[in-house]
Amino acid sequence: MASPHDAAARPRGRPAPARWLVAVILCATLLTMAPPASAALLSQDEEIRIGRQAAAEIEAEVGLVRDPALVARVVTAGRRIAAVSDRRNLPYAFKVLRGREVNALSLPGGFIYATEGLLRFVQSDDELAFVMAHEVGHVAARHHVTILERHFALALLARLLTGGDPSASQIADIARFFVTRGFSREFEFEADRRGVTYAHRAGYDAAAGLVFMQRLRAAEGRDPSQFEVLFRTHPGLVDRMQRVREHLRRLGYRIAARLFEARVSPPVLH
Repeated sequence: MASPHDAAARPRGRPAPARWLVAVILCATLLTMAPPASAALLSQDEEIRIGRQAAAEIEAEVGLVRDPALVARVVTAGRRIAAVSDRRNLPYAFKVLRGREVNALSLPGGFIYATEGLLRFVQSDDELAFVMAHEVGHVAARHHVTILERHFALALLARLLTGGDPSASQIADIARFFVTRGFSREFEFEADRRGVTYAHRAGYDAAAGLVFMQRLRAAEGRDPSQFEVLFRTHPGLVDRMQRVREHLRRLGYRIAARLFEARVSPPVLH
């Protein structure tokens, strides 16, 4: 316990030593409690700022496709989906990344990408809309925020609490994480459910998502290198297909008796 003499000895006007460390220690304590996404430590503004910086990192590293027709397809589908999502106030951006891999990814704050390979693989705008809706689903469910809090929060919040931006190395690590590691099975299931719902709300044939997954599963064996990124970051495809099928039925879609049958009929939208 400090004595009155200790307090008197401290120069007036001088802040308590390392006061900001108290906040960092508090953050570390909160991390051990594994807070849910609904109790976010990061504000929405911070989420967007981190996402924008990570997007710049990925775009500089991988490169963007500027073909107007390809970009327009992604932007059109993405905006329609975002407009019916559960987080419609975010500054969504939809772009096309270079690369033959069949993949899509999302970043904090609503920065979403499709690859050239994905655009060559999808057979309809309905399929593309489902993929975009899946990525919007991750954003709407704040999955990125949860990951940032669990894996990066101590160092990240230390900088934010002192008024700074994440360092270049932190941003590079965040971008690398979302490109290479992806989400848990539980997060993928939730993003699929939201993806089906958002595609349906936006007026697309949400059943195209099941057809897309079926073709992915068949194509994986023919060219593993082309699909390894998608399958690495989107695990449990068979289980996901079953859940998508069940959710489509709840929405009124008529699904063929066989689990992975491609014959599906959408309900009449009112």
